[in-house]
Amino acid sequence: MAVAIDKRVLIDEACSTALEFTKLYYDCLDKKRNLLCKLYMETAVLVWNGNSVSGNMQIQSFLEKLPASDHQIVSLDAQPIHEEAIKGQPTVMAVVAGIVRFEKKPAQPFCQNFLITAQDTKWKVVSDCLRFQQVLS
Repeated sequence: MAVAIDKRVLIDEACSTALEFTKLYYDCLDKKRNLLCKLYMETAVLVWNGNSVSGNMQIQSFLEKLPASDHQIVSLDAQPIHEEAIKGQPTVMAVVAGIVRFEKKPAQPFCQNFLITAQDTKWKVVSDCLRFQQVLS
């Protein structure tokens, strides 16, 4: 029974961490892109609609070139990554679905997957993959 309670605590912590992190992330992406590099590890990787970018400064530079945006989150799922896979480093996988509106463009559904890890007292992105979604009729 204690194992089930421990797993539930880990899942609850992952969910609250992912919620807090995604609020911060999309606020920076929509309003303070000059701070985005602080949310990524130096060795982070971004795959944005098939475009791969490595390194926190390069990722910030890439994202700063995008038109002004407004992200609306529709759903968020979070899972803790098993300790054995990440050598005891607190790590969370977050899957976000939502709608983004870029300046002078129609709204576009998207799905974004983050792998975030604790670095001292801050959570940072290790891996980030965003893909626009097609609406099927």
